[in-house]
Amino acid sequence: MKVGDLIRFSSTGCQGVVTKITDGSPEKYVHVLHGPDTDGEHNGEVLAFPQSYITSAAEVVNASR
Repeated sequence: MKVGDLIRFSSTGCQGVVTKITDGSPEKYVHVLHGPDTDGEHNGEVLAFPQSYITSAAEVVNASR
């Protein structure tokens, strides 16, 4: 997963764009600008997720070039 990738969360179908990846402790964090989730909240927000969670919960829909 890289900056600019369009991803989709498998459980909700919510899509987002990876905006940056930062080093954290003990792992990296993936920051995602995403559309509304299933309850209509968090539209247009950038949220940070542990990389281990993102790789298990989301798939790359369209990779950046």
